[in-house]
Amino acid sequence: MTESMDLRWLTAPEHEVASAIAEERRSARSKGVPTGRRVVFHLYFSLVLWYLAIALVSVGVSVDEYHDSRVEADDVIGLVVAALILVGLLVGAWFLLRWSQRPPSPKARLAEWRRHLTAAENGFTEEPKSRAMFSSLITTTGKYHNAFVSTPGPQFLSDPRFVRDEVEFGNLLDEVKRSGDWHYLVVRLPAPLPHLLLDATRNDTVRSDLPPGLDRGGLISLEGDFDRWFRVYAPSGYGVDARYVLTPDVMSSLISTAAYYNVEILDDRVVFFSKPAADFAYPAPWIAVDAILTDLVPRLVRKAERYRDERVVGQDAESVLDAARKAMEAEQQWTKGRTVVSEDGRRLRVRARFHALWGVVGAATWLITRTLLYFIPAAFAFAGFMSVVDGR
Repeated sequence: MTESMDLRWLTAPEHEVASAIAEERRSARSKGVPTGRRVVFHLYFSLVLWYLAIALVSVGVSVDEYHDSRVEADDVIGLVVAALILVGLLVGAWFLLRWSQRPPSPKARLAEWRRHLTAAENGFTEEPKSRAMFSSLITTTGKYHNAFVSTPGPQFLSDPRFVRDEVEFGNLLDEVKRSGDWHYLVVRLPAPLPHLLLDATRNDTVRSDLPPGLDRGGLISLEGDFDRWFRVYAPSGYGVDARYVLTPDVMSSLISTAAYYNVEILDDRVVFFSKPAADFAYPAPWIAVDAILTDLVPRLVRKAERYRDERVVGQDAESVLDAARKAMEAEQQWTKGRTVVSEDGRRLRVRARFHALWGVVGAATWLITRTLLYFIPAAFAFAGFMSVVDGR
């Protein structure tokens, strides 16, 4: 994490980019990630179903109500006309399906190639997912017990998503429009730290861009002018621990490399996130990620390696020294045990309990939408068809 990123593919001539990508013989886009064209196709096809339903129901009503359950000549003509229109619509659906499966435009394709080559050049792989793959304040939609549960919610689409070792970054696209789109960076630390949240003031609009509900009682003040840059939240009683992590050198690095990012330390991960989504076909987001990885993250790694929560039995200084002394007396090698953060320090308190409902609301909305798009028109079409078949 100490080497600067190679960004040459973001500005390389088009023919060089095309030549390099041709060797890999694959698109940077994952087939599992839906595109706008596919959404248009599904909407069009649902309209075709609605047309079929209306046409068959109209003919069925004509047969049952006006022709005493007998199929007359004008009913047959209506069916033939409806069938011809349906054929035309299905032909249009076929062309629309072909269009939805076409690769992106040359400009979009070139941007994807630049992004893909830059990731590969720096050891990252592109692995877009249909949900967030990490837990944080902006991704969690679990149960609430005065603190949010570390279960990633399904409402975000991670695309693009770049992964290497203990690092991932990319965009989180909000599918239920709860909090908007974000770009983010997640790094795994060697050991857990208390739950800390740094709300950047530089990305505020009318108010903070964080989801509401944080217990303002957890707000602490740090020395210098750091409060002008970040609002810092820590669990009750963990102000000293927060100051152990956020030493002057760490605060200086935060201001110089991550001033426009909200920062959350949760268990053994640190998450940087900011609005809106970033365009990784350009150097700016890569440079920002590189600065955080090369300057700030190593400082946090050292803090995680050295931190001990003395509230946990066996992790206070006296117990650690006693264990080390006994190991030396027994002529054994002493190794540091796994760091544990006490239950009180693992989660910030969150007053709002309704955020957990958003995952359920999103899933229910999608189910209702699919029902309206396909099931209802299909049911009407079947009812209309049976009315015509039953006609004598």
